[in-house]
Amino acid sequence: MGTRAPLRAAVAFAAAAAVATAAAACGGSAGKAGTTITLPGGPSASPKARTASFGDTYAYRDGLRVTVTRPVRFTPSGTALGHEAGNQAVKLTVALANSGKHPLDTAGVLVTLESGDKADRARQVFDSASGVGTPFTGTLEPNGSGKASLAFDVPPGGLGRLDVAVRPGFGQEHETAHWTGSAG
Repeated sequence: MGTRAPLRAAVAFAAAAAVATAAAACGGSAGKAGTTITLPGGPSASPKARTASFGDTYAYRDGLRVTVTRPVRFTPSGTALGHEAGNQAVKLTVALANSGKHPLDTAGVLVTLESGDKADRARQVFDSASGVGTPFTGTLEPNGSGKASLAFDVPPGGLGRLDVAVRPGFGQEHETAHWTGSAG
């Protein structure tokens, strides 16, 4: 069985995550790349207030900070799961920093990507040979930080308009935030 069982579990988790966040709202771009945006009003903030450019950092009221790098094109290895011929794979990094008082269970962090004018949902690519596709695991203690390198399979024509949604947990204290822009 080797590495197939963990990969199948990761694929199943990603599929469940995609279904759980399918209703996430999208909005326009806000902020200058590389800035920190504090969520006004927390969970009740409008979807537009929760939208930033790639490279921006979202700061939640409880001290959690989330940054998403600009997706860049990459070629998956021959052992990758989730990539279809004709699509373009992109990879990105999601960074979390917890300056709050309470630990964060990172197993609840959900990341999805939509592309193109029709907001097509991109499949996650799992490629251990390229070092991408492993979701967050464990607990992020106060003053701790962590990163996950993720990849997605974007249909033709979708690289010019990308929306990465991150929901840091299942509860109401961390609403979904969006990063938008084009692939590098």
